[in-house]
Amino acid sequence: MNRRAFTFTELLISVGIFTMIAGGVIIAMSRGASNVARGSFNALAANQASWIVTIMRNDIARSDGEKIVFKPEAGDTWKGKTEFKVGMPGNRHVAYAVENRGGGRAFSRTESDGRKQFFASEYLTEMTVKKVAEGFDIIMLLRDPAKQANDFIWTGRIYPPVPAGADQFWKPLPGGKK
Repeated sequence: MNRRAFTFTELLISVGIFTMIAGGVIIAMSRGASNVARGSFNALAANQASWIVTIMRNDIARSDGEKIVFKPEAGDTWKGKTEFKVGMPGNRHVAYAVENRGGGRAFSRTESDGRKQFFASEYLTEMTVKKVAEGFDIIMLLRDPAKQANDFIWTGRIYPPVPAGADQFWKPLPGGKK
């Protein structure tokens, strides 16, 4: 009679190896889940910040540089509390602000007909717009409300509108007819 069985030592060793492998898998899965959460917030924050800058660029590009009302809170920096208005064709305008919304802050864009849009709700922590000779520099700080991701900072520059006219874009060739 030949019986085959595992010894107690072999059983302990196999349970130990299984525990180490299972522990490694669990650690890898939890790190992967936190990386997904961080990546998801970074993608969302970049998307929202990009939308804000794109909308402001479009508004300012369609305006007349003389119809931009920019009243900074301190020096040459606007933080969303004072007037920042962009005049549009047809006696319309768009006003910008940073408002408390939900559990955080949001960038708001209000058209002269009363329509209002909110961007980066609950993610926007701070937004500054600084008037520079070339236009406006924008800096935004966005934070994950779940506190799983690092802070996200977005910077951009918006140039003022260029006066219309072919002479602004085309130059005669040297030696050409005048």
